[in-house]
Amino acid sequence: MSIKGNLNPVFLSKLLLWAAMAVWTTYLLRRRRVSLKARLLLLAAGVLVFGVGYAFLTRGGPNPNPVLSLRGVLSTLFINHKVILPLFASLAFLLLLVFISNKSICGWGCQLGLAQDLLFRIPTPKWQPPFWLTNGIRIAAFLALALGLAIASYDWIAGVDPFRLFTTRILPGGVALGGVVLIASLFIYRPWCRFLCPFGLLSWVVEQVSLFRPRIDRGECRGCQLCVRACPSGAMADFYAGKRIHADCFACGACIAACPNPKALGWWKPNQEKGFQRSGDDLHHLPV
Repeated sequence: MSIKGNLNPVFLSKLLLWAAMAVWTTYLLRRRRVSLKARLLLLAAGVLVFGVGYAFLTRGGPNPNPVLSLRGVLSTLFINHKVILPLFASLAFLLLLVFISNKSICGWGCQLGLAQDLLFRIPTPKWQPPFWLTNGIRIAAFLALALGLAIASYDWIAGVDPFRLFTTRILPGGVALGGVVLIASLFIYRPWCRFLCPFGLLSWVVEQVSLFRPRIDRGECRGCQLCVRACPSGAMADFYAGKRIHADCFACGACIAACPNPKALGWWKPNQEKGFQRSGDDLHHLPV
């Protein structure tokens, strides 16, 4: 797919692979089979297939990614004042995957996200930035993109697109920002996704109502909070506290793998979340 909205067989094949990956990883999460070893293998395979493999299939052009889909929609809408159905349909499809299985496309299909996730696994000092900071900067970045296109036909991502790391055509600005993102990933979980990604912001809105996501059986939960400590993004702390709005959950499965009771936490639909709805005031009632 180009930024002008042309869909081609390479892009369509990647859409299908994204969907297959979302289905497969949802199955693995449901079955509690996303161990650390499985996660690392899937991350590496995703970088090789979605990143390196499609870099050569696109023949020097843009490697399809969720951000490119969103930028294409915004560009045609604000600059050309047109609604190009294939572009809108591809973006809607990606958001549908988010709705069905919480941020599955970001967690398992986005080549830049997978590379960041993989680098974060290297043992280094880690920093967990507060959600108000990451989301505040991301909202500002999204507004800069939308207003820049609407007012001045300017796309700030175009000259520094870090997804250019996954093409055979070198873009100095993209390599520079991409390098910063990858280095930062050693210390911060998915910095591009949480600080700057416009699709990440849009998918964060959708994931608040997603069908499959981490859900707790309150009667089975013993309050050990191992799931909270295992979560790299801070989302599980919000799920645990029963907050209506949670931080980004990238479907990594770390919380489920850390839970010692398979009946207490799972990748469940809403009707599988049992017991009372926990709020911050409820936490002191839990057994520890």
